[in-house]
Amino acid sequence: MDSTLQYKLEERVAHRPLNIQPLICSLLFLAIFAGCQGGRYYMSNRLQELGIFSALLLMSLGAWRAVFQLNLDNLKDWVLKPVCLIFGIMLISSMAFYVNYGGNPLYSFFSAREFMLAFVGPGVYLLCRTGLPVRVVETTVRFALVALMLNYLFFYFTLDLKSLFFSTDHTLSNLVTYDDWRGFRLKPPLFAIMVGLMAAFIGVGQARTFMSWAISLSVMGIAIYIWSIVMFRSTLATMAMAMLLYPALFASKNRIPLVVVMSPLLILSIPVGFDMMLDVFLGSDGGGLRKQSFELAFQQIPGHLIFGAGEDNAYGATYQDIVGPYFFPDDIGFIGTLYKYGVVGAFLYLYMHIKIWSRLWAANIQFKKIYGRLNPQLWAIFMWLTAMAFNLVLNPGLAYAQGITLASIGFALASLHLNENGYAASITTSSRVASQLET
Repeated sequence: MDSTLQYKLEERVAHRPLNIQPLICSLLFLAIFAGCQGGRYYMSNRLQELGIFSALLLMSLGAWRAVFQLNLDNLKDWVLKPVCLIFGIMLISSMAFYVNYGGNPLYSFFSAREFMLAFVGPGVYLLCRTGLPVRVVETTVRFALVALMLNYLFFYFTLDLKSLFFSTDHTLSNLVTYDDWRGFRLKPPLFAIMVGLMAAFIGVGQARTFMSWAISLSVMGIAIYIWSIVMFRSTLATMAMAMLLYPALFASKNRIPLVVVMSPLLILSIPVGFDMMLDVFLGSDGGGLRKQSFELAFQQIPGHLIFGAGEDNAYGATYQDIVGPYFFPDDIGFIGTLYKYGVVGAFLYLYMHIKIWSRLWAANIQFKKIYGRLNPQLWAIFMWLTAMAFNLVLNPGLAYAQGITLASIGFALASLHLNENGYAASITTSSRVASQLET
């Protein structure tokens, strides 16, 4: 009897399930680091391909676990819909370019591969719903943001920025910008620094131990130092505006009537604010080229209004061959998005921006209501997306790799916290009702 029991115990130990949490964290770190352009300073940003592969693995693993543990509605919302959305964008944009200008549509399809970074969010959501702790995900995101900042500083101090700026290789010269008063500047992972700075700001205010306070203060100091290097004025202004408006308009659902009352004033102020930002945008380094690109885009848009010009590629005709030698749609904000993806793509962009923003807003309010404090990462991503809304016309960030990655992660975390906090709130409400009934 003893030998049989010992054999069963040994068999149970021998068949202990494999812990894949370190693998998942590594894949998530790579997806965020590469998606936020941490690898753009070496190997011609080939690290982005590894980030896309990591996002696909996270999605595949999450979908496989979800098949056995989640219901059909969850599979539709977090597997079928993301697959149709992401591959639909890539397919339609590549076919639009093929119809408009010819060439091989497969080249354009894979030229739009950065959209596959959006799989990181659904993958994280499915993995957390099937056992991965949300806190582990948030810790990994924090490490990735700090690594992006330190990575930028390392290359800022080690690269020869002047030689890169004058390089004949476009992938190298595009890493550096220059103007008279700011000099040569290495382009940073801007969105990651914005999120890291605002998360550290909240971390300093809510720290409960000296160690957490010191870590948050150090991260905030690193982010501020990087900002002193890049000195992006319009981005800093939109961040400050978002943080100032948060307590007045977005901190509670009770602020909704105030938002409705103030919305006419906000709408009336949009032309003035846009005119000011446009002056800064066109008056900065390269403003003349941007103005010319705007004019060219307005000439081209009516010719393919519905689905846009499509996604070009490096193996056929490019936007520079078709429109003009210095025409880059990514440099002219939302007008560039309208040119590339048409009215359908522009509407889809606005819809997704509003959907992700509203999900983050609801999650932040619910987290604060239940726990009496802010979640630094949720709040920082919400503030980043709010700042992006103020600067939407000049910088539609969700159409690029950095914005796609962070918005996908933010949407997943907000959805997870809404599910988790909603369950916690229902338990709290039930216990209160039970205690009232007993009394």
